[in-house]
Amino acid sequence: MRLLRASLFVVVVALPLEAQSRLSAAAEVRSSPEGNVVATLFSGTTWATGPTRGGFTSLTLTGWVEASRLAGARDSFPASIGGNTNWRIRAEGSLEGRILGEFRAGAGFRILERRGNWARIERTVWAPSNLVARAAPPPAATPAAPATPTPAVPAPADTPPAPLPPAAGALRANAGLALRSAPSGAEIGTLQSGAVVEPVARDRGWVKVRLEAWVAESLLVPTDTAFGARLTAADLRLDPEGHKGRVVRWRVQVVGLQTADPLRRDLRPDEPFLLAMGPEGEDVILYLAVPASLLADARAIPPLTSALVTARVRTGRSAPTGAPVLDLLSIVQR
Repeated sequence: MRLLRASLFVVVVALPLEAQSRLSAAAEVRSSPEGNVVATLFSGTTWATGPTRGGFTSLTLTGWVEASRLAGARDSFPASIGGNTNWRIRAEGSLEGRILGEFRAGAGFRILERRGNWARIERTVWAPSNLVARAAPPPAATPAAPATPTPAVPAPADTPPAPLPPAAGALRANAGLALRSAPSGAEIGTLQSGAVVEPVARDRGWVKVRLEAWVAESLLVPTDTAFGARLTAADLRLDPEGHKGRVVRWRVQVVGLQTADPLRRDLRPDEPFLLAMGPEGEDVILYLAVPASLLADARAIPPLTSALVTARVRTGRSAPTGAPVLDLLSIVQR
């Protein structure tokens, strides 16, 4: 009997630690049930849950954020989001990682690990309990009969990525319809019949949806408020501190992928970077620091090839060469 009671005790304690819940709608989450909003989490995301108090349920918020916006300690947390704009939380440390939500500027958290230009973070937040639903446990695995191994056949290089399966609660358009910026807002596009969307919020007969699709990156510009559409390399050299943190989108000529030596003091030791010339219309040497998530893309670009890059200014005039140093955010061969 003593052994049986001990086993039951272990099970009762372990269950709350493994509880997972899914948000049925987008939720503004708070630092405490009575505290300030610190983040917005998107519908359908799943989080580890804790106790409930005053109509709110605690969630353990984990994910990846770009390290370029990391700031100092805030409240009882050793790190926080700097600047004045929200910052996305992703499932993986990559710009292709699924967006789980957004931190408010100034929100604090703990850093669990860092990989290149990404940081994995954690903090406890509180969400309205009516939006938190216990996630169904995964079905038990059924042993499969052994099968004769089949040699893997590599997919052709131009095979498009397989579409992701629809999220829980996804909707399908049964006719072509207009996409609007708000229920009474301007028309911003058209949704084709058969397209699958994920509902985010509902309001008086309208539903806000999220759509996953592919578009040519060359036709897009960043929504970052620090984006400098007309910023030139000469501007950076004239005011290196004033333009720090600005985002540029330039066409450059890639010279090659290199590794930083100790003489380049504005690059970290052994940090990979692309030596480039540009932007278009200027013959300026540029150092484009490459994060781990973009190394494969950078290696795939042949020397003396034109590329379209999006990058954040680290310094407009580095020592000792005077070349601007930018943190690469995306790169597309042209």
